[in-house]
Amino acid sequence: MDKLLKEACTELFIDVSEYEYPEPFEKVIQLLLMMKKGQYVRMQHRKKPLPLLQFLQEHGFDYLVSQGVDIAWEVIIWNKKDKHAGLYCHAHFSA
Repeated sequence: MDKLLKEACTELFIDVSEYEYPEPFEKVIQLLLMMKKGQYVRMQHRKKPLPLLQFLQEHGFDYLVSQGVDIAWEVIIWNKKDKHAGLYCHAHFSA
C-alpha cells in the first residue's frame, strides 16, 4: 500500500470561482466525464457546492471538501472505484 501512496495520480484542476451558476457544476461534470483511472479533480470555488456534492454521492464519486483562507472552498473528487486515487487523495489532501 505504501507504494501506491508514493505513485502520483494526475490532477485535473479547475477554478470555477468566477463562474455564475450553473457553469461551475457543468464544467466539473465535463471534467468528471473525461477523468481516467489514476486521475482526480481539484476544484476551487467561492462557495460550498452543495448540489455538486449531492450529485457526486449519487453517481459513484467520492470527495474531500476544505474551506480555506485564500481559496474559499476546495473540493477533491475521484471515482469511488479507483482505489489508488482514493488512497492518494486521502494521503495528500486530508486535514
